[in-house]
Amino acid sequence: MSPKLAIQARIHQLRLQRKVAAPNTWIGTTSITKKNGKRYTYYRLMKAVYIPATEDNPNPTRKTKMVQYLGTKDSEAYKEMQQAITRRNEIQRLERKLQSLDKAVSVAQAKKRKPRHQAALTKLVRELVAQVQGLVEEVAWIKRQFQEQLSSEIFVQKLT
Repeated sequence: MSPKLAIQARIHQLRLQRKVAAPNTWIGTTSITKKNGKRYTYYRLMKAVYIPATEDNPNPTRKTKMVQYLGTKDSEAYKEMQQAITRRNEIQRLERKLQSLDKAVSVAQAKKRKPRHQAALTKLVRELVAQVQGLVEEVAWIKRQFQEQLSSEIFVQKLT
């Protein structure tokens, strides 16, 4: 089995196991000390909310929003969310690995091809081609980020 297929199979397997946490989410804590001196810690699922830039606020900061109450460290919801975040992080790591494999393959294939009329190309044209290739990769990355954010918003809407 090729490494690419093995990675894709592992990603598919992780998604089928159970719930996968949405991107830009984490577990936050709140500690409360009672009058008797006992300290209780509670956990919540938090999400980063990015506000678009405006004329009045050209550099907005991210805000956090509570998505779900998880309870104490012994609660089932807390343990499940920890595992969901672990699965999400593993999937993201595997997707980055898959992208680097794809990029390595495309670079290797580009080097194998011999250009027919390389002498006719000027240095400027070669630089422009390299810039366009970089922009294509960047647009693909932005598209993936948008799709992940959109799917996470749908996931959060289903939770509420």
